[in-house]
Amino acid sequence: MAPTKILAVGDVNGKFYQLQKKLNQIVKKSGPFDMLLCVGEFFGEDDDLNRKLMDGQIDFPVHTYILGPCCPSTSAYYPDENAEITSDITYLGKRGILNSPSGLTIAYMSGLEGQSSSQVQFNIDDVVNMLKPVEAVGEFTGVDILLTSVWPAEVAKHSTNVPPKEIEGSKLISRLATGLRPRYHIAGGGIHYERTPYRNHRIIVEKQRHCTRFIGLAAVDNTEKEKWIYAFAIQPLKGMTRDELTVQPDNATEFPYMEILEAQVEKERDAIMNKLSNEGGARNNFFDMNVDMNKDNDIGSRKRNNREFLGNDEGPANKREQQPCWFCLSNVDAEKHLVVSIGSTCYAAMPKGPLTDDHVLVLSIGHIQSLVAAPADVREELDKYKNAFTLAADKANKALVVFERNFKTQHMQLQMIPVPKSCVKGLRTAFLNHANLTGIEFTFLGEKDNLADLVNEGCPYFFVELPDGTRLFTTTMRNFPLQFGREVLVLPTVLDCEEKADWRACALDKEKETELSKQLQARFKPFDFTDDGDSD
Repeated sequence: MAPTKILAVGDVNGKFYQLQKKLNQIVKKSGPFDMLLCVGEFFGEDDDLNRKLMDGQIDFPVHTYILGPCCPSTSAYYPDENAEITSDITYLGKRGILNSPSGLTIAYMSGLEGQSSSQVQFNIDDVVNMLKPVEAVGEFTGVDILLTSVWPAEVAKHSTNVPPKEIEGSKLISRLATGLRPRYHIAGGGIHYERTPYRNHRIIVEKQRHCTRFIGLAAVDNTEKEKWIYAFAIQPLKGMTRDELTVQPDNATEFPYMEILEAQVEKERDAIMNKLSNEGGARNNFFDMNVDMNKDNDIGSRKRNNREFLGNDEGPANKREQQPCWFCLSNVDAEKHLVVSIGSTCYAAMPKGPLTDDHVLVLSIGHIQSLVAAPADVREELDKYKNAFTLAADKANKALVVFERNFKTQHMQLQMIPVPKSCVKGLRTAFLNHANLTGIEFTFLGEKDNLADLVNEGCPYFFVELPDGTRLFTTTMRNFPLQFGREVLVLPTVLDCEEKADWRACALDKEKETELSKQLQARFKPFDFTDDGDSD
């Protein structure tokens, strides 16, 4: 997919002819561009000039997208909703996310921060409502571009370069940028500033994410001769691998909005406590572990959005979510008697209620949600384990089936189950037939296709790889059977053990689990690439 060529400009303020002249020069010199993004105020005080543009008498050589008004005097020139003003000028609207034909996701928030929400102002409710769909996604990756009329507050914090003068900025825009994680954040506001890229993760503490580049643009044709136009090419994140997306520039700096988020969480916590105090008897529920403080509560939802950067304890609901993951090897409660092999980034263990005595799980040592979210070193070691267990299965005249259900789980788990070679030819048909019976539509992966390139991080999915090389996946998880993979493998034509479709029906006591896992460890030892001679 070819990169999208984009031009962005600051506040136009009705200087349409100056903009038109500059665009014609750039297009003539550098070729056609796919879109022009205008941030800040677009219309000016000259009513005649504004009307000429709206009547199509002034046109631009690039299709143009504009934000909404920042002052009441120009609001009359904007439609109530997003709409085409002319054939080559589109009004985006007050707030939302545009999905461009090239696959870009462009988020936008028009106007200035205020106490109330209006055509020229946004408030906390606008930010919360814009982030709600993001929170519903789970592990949201981010957007390609964020457009705002004003700067975020404290954007220059930790940067190696600073703007020519101090800009107060909007704390709500800082929070919006935190939740949306744009690759580019472009804002109006009167001065030019290209911040060094900042990280959207904390080093070591959190998994690596892409960086954000903030671009502040001066007003068109300003008297200070500050830069007011910016050109760039961008590949949609949907068309990038995780490794490509998370490349860290050498000059990347720390995330700048941490103090704003911490202060806001403190403010919201105080508001909750005051509300509970005023409600008398309801106050005792604050320490009730059965009360969900976040349910149907905007304050709670905003706290969830900030939580991944804060890592502190913000109340009963947060305590539940921060309990250790059962599958993280560092958890003292992890059932280590089931462990078969430990590598550098992954480990293998016998599952609860195994289908066969050589059924294994391969999991990440650290907390990773899914195969799609796994970094390159984890995926490499997963492949090593898959190859090793394939060889072990072959020695037993079996073939390996691998599947992952990233749905209603919190930790990556690859199920690896050896099956008799005599049933390999019928496996593909068995999975497809069972999918049809349960209303599941599978997509075939090509030989060179990468699952992480086709499924967004955070999106639930089921994936299976068969011994003949067939790879199938689905992201349609409505009413998806949690035991789907097992239900296929227990069929009479495969393992012929339908009583084991649910692992709880064949769970073993700890003594038997320990015995079987030791036997599995011994059988796997000749193929274990992690083996250093230490049986412990």
